[in-house]
Amino acid sequence: MTGTLGGPTTTPSEVPVPYTLTSAATLGYDLVRLPGGRQAAGVLVSALRSGPAEWALLAAHHPLRTSDPAADPFLAGEDAARARELAETAPRLSQATGTPAGTDAAGAAAAAGGAPTSVAALAEQLRTSMVGSASALDRLVRHEAMDAGAAEPSALPDLEDPAHVDRALAADVLADAAVAAYAARQLPRALRRRLSEPYERAVAGSVPGTFDLAPDPRTPWGTQLRSLLAALRDLDAPGREHWRRAVDATRADRRPWAATMHDACWAAHASGRVPAAAAAQLLAVQAFADAGFDAGDGATGVWNAVSGCVQGLVVADLLGEDALAVLTEPWALATGAGLLAG
Repeated sequence: MTGTLGGPTTTPSEVPVPYTLTSAATLGYDLVRLPGGRQAAGVLVSALRSGPAEWALLAAHHPLRTSDPAADPFLAGEDAARARELAETAPRLSQATGTPAGTDAAGAAAAAGGAPTSVAALAEQLRTSMVGSASALDRLVRHEAMDAGAAEPSALPDLEDPAHVDRALAADVLADAAVAAYAARQLPRALRRRLSEPYERAVAGSVPGTFDLAPDPRTPWGTQLRSLLAALRDLDAPGREHWRRAVDATRADRRPWAATMHDACWAAHASGRVPAAAAAQLLAVQAFADAGFDAGDGATGVWNAVSGCVQGLVVADLLGEDALAVLTEPWALATGAGLLAG
């Protein structure tokens, strides 16, 4: 769960924080600060929207199923294990400073003595350190995201049921691709490529639209979400600066924003919209990257501002006007228009 416009709510004792669909905004906070975050978000949306038909497509490209003689299942398993081991060396945000993650670099440096070099070092740590972990992402893919499209949660695969086997193999393909993108800093390029190839081949060989990475037009908020994401992607340098200034202008209202974001996430849970809200957050990760925002923007509040707008759209009919105004205020300040206008 995101806690302030500067960072998520977490403390040094929380190492690492598990990712959940309910708190997809926190996952987004990590992804927008990773070089492979955009790609990981796409894999996660594919997992969220997958069902038996997609599982069969993905399973067909698993090393156990593919006809490619170079795809050795034993070596593929070793690759996956090695990747997860290397991925766990990524720095944790709660290990970066002795202060809560929502504290900015200057505040953390002041607590540490205030040396200018401390400010620079802490700023870099806040830019690159993760709230969660690759293992948390793996669990999210296998045990939450894939079950979002299933009729009922899946446990161990029933080897007598081809659909269950397809799901288990598809989970491997999706989890490997997600970890490969998430841990791009820690993994050698060749290893990342081997892990992501089965997913990429499945997508490339599928009917267009099977792995659709766009807002669902059937939802009440689909059209407005599409417009929001398109507006982000169209941002130029002055537009990005407007967003940064909007974040600065709203920074004093951190507590109302945090409480309202919590309420909006709870509203998604209570209304059964968690998978839809999570998909919206992940699509926003991609738009954030396409807009030209960087890891520094993600670390210093711009992502949380965007994330709040997205969450507000998804549960707008369940929030009061005041709460919705809190979440969408950055949009109004950055664009001069109401997010729900039209």
